[in-house]
Amino acid sequence: MGSKIKLELPSKMDYLGVPDVVLMEIGSDMDCCKRALEELGASVIEACTNAMEHGNQLDEESTVEVILELEDRVVSVTVLDSGPGFDFETWEPSSELMRERGRGILIMREFTDSLTFGRHPDGRFQVRLTKNLVPPAEDD
Repeated sequence: MGSKIKLELPSKMDYLGVPDVVLMEIGSDMDCCKRALEELGASVIEACTNAMEHGNQLDEESTVEVILELEDRVVSVTVLDSGPGFDFETWEPSSELMRERGRGILIMREFTDSLTFGRHPDGRFQVRLTKNLVPPAEDD
């Protein structure tokens, strides 16, 4: 049986590191590749940033819920916000990759094994990130 941790954060950028700290603590007890854990952490920070900024418009009364689930070596993180979401089915990355902003989805895609967007059954917008935490390499 796996483990599940739920966090509820105000939409304030000061709290972006909280899910990452929890994720790193979970990973510290696992025999896994540290780089994979760091990549997932970066992806979760990106998802939370988007949820706070774009979803909840930085309204501190609107919360972002982060659900971390661990089953064997697979970690899934669901990030939920109260915003309208975006048209993820037709989304295309900008051709200006060196611009200051707008690379979050690309980072999440690159650093996770699975990335999905959609609506939670309760109507909130949802991002789900999944990463297989493989055993460490000899040079890890």
